[in-house]
Amino acid sequence: MLSPPRGLLGLPPGKANKNVQWDEDSVEYMLANPVRIAFVLVVHGRASRQLQRMFKAIYHKDHFYYIHVDKRSNYLHRQVLQFARQYGNVRVTPWRMATIWGGASLLSTYLQSMRDLLEMTDWPWDFFINLSAADYPIRTNDQLVAFLSRYRDMNFLKSHGRDNARFIRKQGLDRLFLECDAHMWRLGDRRIPEGIAVDGGSDWFLLNRKFVEYVTFSTDDLVTKMKQFYSYTLLPAESFFHTVLENSPHCDTMVDNNLRITNWNRKLGCKCQYKHIVDWCGCSPNDFKPQDFHRFQQTARPTFFARKFEAVVNQEIIGQLDYYLYGNYPAGTPGLRSYWENVYDEPD
Repeated sequence: MLSPPRGLLGLPPGKANKNVQWDEDSVEYMLANPVRIAFVLVVHGRASRQLQRMFKAIYHKDHFYYIHVDKRSNYLHRQVLQFARQYGNVRVTPWRMATIWGGASLLSTYLQSMRDLLEMTDWPWDFFINLSAADYPIRTNDQLVAFLSRYRDMNFLKSHGRDNARFIRKQGLDRLFLECDAHMWRLGDRRIPEGIAVDGGSDWFLLNRKFVEYVTFSTDDLVTKMKQFYSYTLLPAESFFHTVLENSPHCDTMVDNNLRITNWNRKLGCKCQYKHIVDWCGCSPNDFKPQDFHRFQQTARPTFFARKFEAVVNQEIIGQLDYYLYGNYPAGTPGLRSYWENVYDEPD
């Protein structure tokens, strides 16, 4: 029997905003029945060295790693295929999409990755985590697993935290968009579906397997109609999962925290720098630098990842994190303070 959206059940729609307790030093929950994580890495560009460094920092034999390389990044794709062959728990998507900032293609990438992972019967994962090559862990794998094992029934998404009507206008959810020829075209106005509590925020999240199964396989009106609605939406990955979760039978599993620190500086990051690919203005986070390191040591709320990091801008902060998490590299480690990036490869 299909369940109607929460808003249509006469129940109060919106964020459950569960509070979660966090003890940074505790791993007791990990020992009994530790969760296993499917990391989905969505990457592009040519920074293969930084990607491999990040991969090393998050790697564990008990987890699973599914990597999507942008269709236009052929050099990086070859590099990823080469190092993925060395691991039994790393796979590369057999399909590739050309994603753009704000485009519906990013949501399509996540939904297809979820379907793939659920169909991999030899990968018994419990959580779906999406990362880019500009992310980096700020807590150890053991700490992450201990925390998620304690809250294995929860879903972690960060909401905008503001008035919904303002969010809808600012996000352009009341406008119709179409992704075509590597551009998001604004076609006109539209109405928000009635009876739905629309929410959104960050498109970086941690989702449990039950909710991923629901989003992937459910044929109820909420999921099918929201997939259609968000196919013509700007920045759909920043709102689709929030809205479906908060209006679904899984609504009481939402934690309003995506377990990340993002380096937002609106004066620097909000300059309509994507106008050439989207008929809208948007923002992007800034790169962390050594003076930001103290932000990773906060314990007021659980955080396990941060973004953005770009070694071509500053590599010292990445070295600081490696030392903080795992101690010093062996003496004489070659190229530890060096960074290089291939700008030409003959097959290209």
